[in-house]
Amino acid sequence: MDDVVSTSPPRGCTEVMMSLFRACLHENQLPVTHQREAIAEVLFESNRHLSADDVAERLREQGEDIGKATIYRTLNLLVDVGLATEHDFNEGFKRYEMRVGSAHHDHLICTSCGDVTEFQQSELESMQQEVAGEHGFRPLTRQLKIYGLCSECEETASEEELRRVG
Repeated sequence: MDDVVSTSPPRGCTEVMMSLFRACLHENQLPVTHQREAIAEVLFESNRHLSADDVAERLREQGEDIGKATIYRTLNLLVDVGLATEHDFNEGFKRYEMRVGSAHHDHLICTSCGDVTEFQQSELESMQQEVAGEHGFRPLTRQLKIYGLCSECEETASEEELRRVG
């Protein structure tokens, strides 16, 4: 049975995540700066997988002028303290998303438009445990990325593109 993965942060989640981020900064004796907070807030309010460029663009739209190096350092810090997850969808750059709870999800990645769809399927989780157990292996984590064409791109794809995909 497929489980639905929410595409938006839970109500009030941004405030909770910001409080956790400030606590992590204090715990690591790092200053709580306006720039760090603005970057974290953009990520925590998003329902998408953001690149550093996406974050920079949203910050500019909000009237913020924050350098790319600061954005990268803050995104890496969020990953290091466990408040964000870094993804590599083979685009030549990383994408980031807020990490809430321990719910595991996987990704469908359109190779034409770049759209990323999250999904969760309990059968995959069970299969992982079964396969690992059969081989005496203890999994720490796993990633499943399925590359192909989303339904919109499939409708407009040429015959040659469709042959390459499948």
